[in-house]
Amino acid sequence: MKITRSLLLGLTAAAAMTLPAHAQFNLQGKTVQVTVAGGVGGGVDLYTRLLLQFMSQHLPGKPTMVVQNMPGGGGLQGVQNVYNLGAKDGTSLGVTPAGPIKEPLMGNSKVNYDLRKFNWVGSLTAEDTVCLVWHTSSVKTIDDAKAREVPLSATGAASNSTLGPLLINNLLGTKFKPISGYDGGTSMLAVERGEVDGRCTTLSSVRTAQPNWIENKLIRVLFAVSNVEDDPDYSKVPQVRDLLKSDADRAAFQFFGAPDEIQDPFMLPPDTPAEVVAGYRKAFDDTMKDPVYRAEAAKRSQRLVPLSGQKVAEVIDRMYATPPDIIERVKKATAIPGSK
Repeated sequence: MKITRSLLLGLTAAAAMTLPAHAQFNLQGKTVQVTVAGGVGGGVDLYTRLLLQFMSQHLPGKPTMVVQNMPGGGGLQGVQNVYNLGAKDGTSLGVTPAGPIKEPLMGNSKVNYDLRKFNWVGSLTAEDTVCLVWHTSSVKTIDDAKAREVPLSATGAASNSTLGPLLINNLLGTKFKPISGYDGGTSMLAVERGEVDGRCTTLSSVRTAQPNWIENKLIRVLFAVSNVEDDPDYSKVPQVRDLLKSDADRAAFQFFGAPDEIQDPFMLPPDTPAEVVAGYRKAFDDTMKDPVYRAEAAKRSQRLVPLSGQKVAEVIDRMYATPPDIIERVKKATAIPGSK
């Protein structure tokens, strides 16, 4: 058969139409602003900076990826910035700790975003949250934390480091006093300096930002908020879930812990085109399979328990399907004392 120029052009156009959507998405020569809803040196910041070194190579066009830290309000500032101001062409990406995921349903402040409208790319790990104190603290057990007030450093009123201790106070009768206003890095320094007794945070963040705390036994873990039974150092610490007495308490705790499986989730702004979302999801999934990245993460004690963007969206949907009475119970339990 003789192939004419018009036939060739027609075949080329038809072939292009059959290409996967993500193959048409290209960031060559562009710079992607990655908004980290946390401070420099914190766990989400360090996890993100390592990921981007590799993920940029898996994105179409291999763009430059630049981090902008926005820790205000426990991460709310950063998440709202991506939601309301983020570019929808693939040059704006965000990542958040757990606090801003919980705030829309569990918090008492009005947020300027809807989690269901983000385009979720994937999450890096699962939470392994514990409440710890410095080794010189007089607080050695949960009972000690019931007997006296225990100041803890926290990043913001909506952060997990604030909400978690408040819920534990309600469920177990402890007297934790989260002091917000720190960022991820300075919250750790506050513990070392003795400004506070301790902090509720993830073991992954500690291992990433302050590995000597564990190596030199400088901290005492009072209990685990998330499941840490597979942790090599703290598998035998008391688990909050085992200390709860009633079904109502267990239901509240289960709802509060729902986002734990999507720690450090990445998102694109609402209304980002489908081909951009598909391109990012593929790049994220490919990075998670990258043996060099995984080896480097292990070297830095970064625990990878990735979930796809679709799975992250499913967790968000489950949260929004929670019965109102359970949501109200958690909201009241985690309200800042003295707030309206």
